[in-house]
Amino acid sequence: MKIHKSQVEMNTGFISKRSTVKTLLSFVLSIFLAWQGFANTNLQQSLSVDYENAALIDILNDIKLRSNYKFFYDVNEIEETRKISVKAENLAFEDILKEIGAKANFDYAFNGDQVVLTAAVNPVAITEEVIQDRQVTGTVVDKDGNPLPGANIVVKGTSIGAQTDFDGNFSLQVPEDKSILVVSYVGFKNEEVNVDGKSSVEVQLKPDAGQLDAVVVVGTRGKPRTSFDSPVAVDNFKTSELEKTGRPAIDQQLMMRVPSYNATEQPVSDAAAHFNPADLRGLLPSRTLVLVNGKRKNVSALVYSYVTAGRGEVGVDMKAIPSAALESVEILRDGAAAQYGSDAIAGVINLVMKKEVDPFINTNFSTTTRGDGEMYQLESGFGIDLGPKGYANFTLSHMESQTTQRAGEITSLEDEANYWGVTDNTAYNTSDLRSFLDRNPSAGFQVGLPESQITNFAYNVGFELDEESQTEIYSFGTLTNREGSAPQFARVPYWVSGFQAIYPDQDFFLAKMAPHIKDHTFALGLKTTYNEWNFDLSSTLGKNRIDYYIKDSFNQSFGGSSPSDFYNGAHQFSHVVNNLDIDRTFYDTGLEALTLAFGVEQRTERYVTEEGEFASYGDGTPNDPTDRTGSESFGGFSPENVSDNYRSNFGVYTDVTADFTESFLVSGALRYENYTDFGSNVSWKLASRVKTLDDKLVFRGSVSNGFRAPALHQIYYTATTTTLTVNGVQQNGILDNKNPALRALGIPELDAETSFNLSGGMTYRFSRNSGITIDAYQIDVDDRIVLSGQVTATGDPNSPIDQTLSSVGVGSAGFFLNAIDTRTQGIDIVYSYNNIEIGRGFLSGSIAANFNKTEVQSTNFPSFIENNNLGDDLFSREDVSRVETWRPRQKIIGTASYEIDKLTANLSLMYYGSVTYRHPTNPVDDATYGGKTLTDLSFNYAFTDKINFTLGVNNLFDVFPDTFAEAYAGRGGHPQDRNLDFVGRFKYPWQTTQFGIDGARIFSQLNITF
Repeated sequence: MKIHKSQVEMNTGFISKRSTVKTLLSFVLSIFLAWQGFANTNLQQSLSVDYENAALIDILNDIKLRSNYKFFYDVNEIEETRKISVKAENLAFEDILKEIGAKANFDYAFNGDQVVLTAAVNPVAITEEVIQDRQVTGTVVDKDGNPLPGANIVVKGTSIGAQTDFDGNFSLQVPEDKSILVVSYVGFKNEEVNVDGKSSVEVQLKPDAGQLDAVVVVGTRGKPRTSFDSPVAVDNFKTSELEKTGRPAIDQQLMMRVPSYNATEQPVSDAAAHFNPADLRGLLPSRTLVLVNGKRKNVSALVYSYVTAGRGEVGVDMKAIPSAALESVEILRDGAAAQYGSDAIAGVINLVMKKEVDPFINTNFSTTTRGDGEMYQLESGFGIDLGPKGYANFTLSHMESQTTQRAGEITSLEDEANYWGVTDNTAYNTSDLRSFLDRNPSAGFQVGLPESQITNFAYNVGFELDEESQTEIYSFGTLTNREGSAPQFARVPYWVSGFQAIYPDQDFFLAKMAPHIKDHTFALGLKTTYNEWNFDLSSTLGKNRIDYYIKDSFNQSFGGSSPSDFYNGAHQFSHVVNNLDIDRTFYDTGLEALTLAFGVEQRTERYVTEEGEFASYGDGTPNDPTDRTGSESFGGFSPENVSDNYRSNFGVYTDVTADFTESFLVSGALRYENYTDFGSNVSWKLASRVKTLDDKLVFRGSVSNGFRAPALHQIYYTATTTTLTVNGVQQNGILDNKNPALRALGIPELDAETSFNLSGGMTYRFSRNSGITIDAYQIDVDDRIVLSGQVTATGDPNSPIDQTLSSVGVGSAGFFLNAIDTRTQGIDIVYSYNNIEIGRGFLSGSIAANFNKTEVQSTNFPSFIENNNLGDDLFSREDVSRVETWRPRQKIIGTASYEIDKLTANLSLMYYGSVTYRHPTNPVDDATYGGKTLTDLSFNYAFTDKINFTLGVNNLFDVFPDTFAEAYAGRGGHPQDRNLDFVGRFKYPWQTTQFGIDGARIFSQLNITF
């Protein structure tokens, strides 16, 4: 370590006076350039001290208050409880520091107004036998090329060392028979450097993924903070930690680690079977903003129109980013519309991409214990240096998965016959039905995961154009192509007749939704610094396109000339986002720090609906009003559905954070946005944080309002789908919000949702290796946009309802409207522990929980709806429960990893609370599905530093949700409304799924780096 002048004079005679003076002059010059003489003035400040048998930490705290200097040190190196005595009258600050250091056994270096303390070099160890034969100089930087002042450099096997200066530079004499330097810095992994034959080196330290206080970027535009001292709740997950779940995609990885995050796979739900509606804090997908490297990610082109959790919502396709391309995932669990704009009511997820990585190949294979649902994933990538501070990282991922089958069986021949109107006297009679069910107990139904193939490519590139101004050009992007095949409702001969004309040897046909999904992101930007102001100018293009194909289907109106495969059209959403962000942190305002940020954002969005082929929507026998038209399970988009819609918005924001002291800060943000389709909005946010008990205990809180603009999808989406309703299987239409027919029903055009967020919490660090965060929140959302239930015909041809439905050619119709006001209350608790030494190994993990409750406070229906008693049709008891109780109100996750030598054991326990279904009209059919605990267990063995293998089991004890038979055990084992279980075809609840219906799954992973 660096030996200061005073210590050399007292303890050694081996370092020459000339070398000492040179070192001191270099140190003073660096301080002068960095702080323009400020620090030198304070060095000469005279102090009087009188400490008698006082703890070192108390002495340092007292001096900090009296000298304007702060102290930085590793508690594992400096014995802060050590008792010493020091007395001085009007002595210079540095002279007092020398005396304290001599008694407390530490060295020191100045970094601006910060004093970095390190364990003192033992002068006894510096003897004539250690001959310093050659000088080695170098620089220590982080992964972004920023210097690390105060880093320790020690010649391995000796006590010879040095410490980096303000610019990260060091110099030391290395004995002739030694060649390894050990470089260390708090928060980074130690690095061993071979300097054999070298006189100069640059050492780049990597962040320690095991650090409890991981620095986060989301939620602040200035000084980075850790998850423990942020004024709002923020999580930071390294992807290496997420990969321990054994899940191949980032959405399911987060599901297994973040209690307030839900992304449940939905079986038999049209195109939504290929997407997992993901939400944060129980507020469903539309209210969580997703960023990639801090830039807005485009949402999917899909509207979740099916009657499952997330109905009517729009969200980001989380499968579009390969987890292997990510360094970490940051989750801001607080309203942030004032900082980031629309959609950030529940919070923000920031996907941080890797900048550089050694070449690697990862493989992942899994299968259920029932022998189906095989998944195979192959990932590969590499990083390269582009100049001294440039980087490039590339990742390619391919995943294939097969279907699972978890369908139930028809529970009653009588109920099945009654459901479809089959009697002894119908063409297809009860004898035919009995014979059919003997051959096909599930009536041809298939329930489970879809077949899927996903190919992802991602890159992240940056190149420094000018070192002095830190000017960097950067770009990142992702390319995703996904195909799949999800079974829909099986068509049986007593539901759809005539299919034998194209399926002559089949009892039934099973239509499959087989979309082709493409999701592309491309960003280009320029960063620079001028007069200490940071500028970031960027443009981001994002697009998601879904081409809908139906395979193995049938258009009854075409009879024997019907195709079996159909192209049903396409949805496409794209945006272009242009940002200019400017920020600067001031340290000379009389405050600890003052960060000022402001910027502008311009965004253009486009939503397109393209028609399908005629057979997918057309009527092959227009003179026959009795036959069914369109491809079964999902009718194609007709020319009347075609649309091409644009809008743009412009926003400006300012964000100020004042660190009044090291312990107390206040931040505020203000944002104005104007949309071309519905007008403007102003959002604001205030947050504060106070540290106490030597920075171990932190209190924090925030208050904000926010908004969410109606998605273009929700304004212009229109389609016809087949679904289960209280009136049986029906063709239901969804009318676009601009449709003049809705004005006849008094339905207004969509407006923005508005929110009011309150949060408060505390964090406490028990030690460097363990801590807890507790955050409570309340989120009020007014004018919340929902997809209504179906308005059905009254039978009166003069009724405006019947006339409206007749004009669009459906038996019932739904639409989007600002229908409800909700309140969500909850609490997040996260206890983390890291590298706890137990026996020969180290234990790490966390216990995290989310408890939440959402209530519909009121409904907002137009007078026409109220006057015609249509309120229950638009938003029934079922719709209320979808918002309030279809997601678990409790979710608790406990994880533990025990590492001993090359073996690591990982254990996870995940408790999903109960969910409740309420029937639209009949409370007798309400049901609660009980809470369940799932167990994951895996073992990882590192054969070498480059090769490791993992074998594990997800859902070790093969736990499933409650079945319909269990939920309705007191009511005959099934609901009265057989639409709920489709007369037994569904064994498990498909509307309120808590965690999927795979059962136990065995997985293996092999990771190789080069």
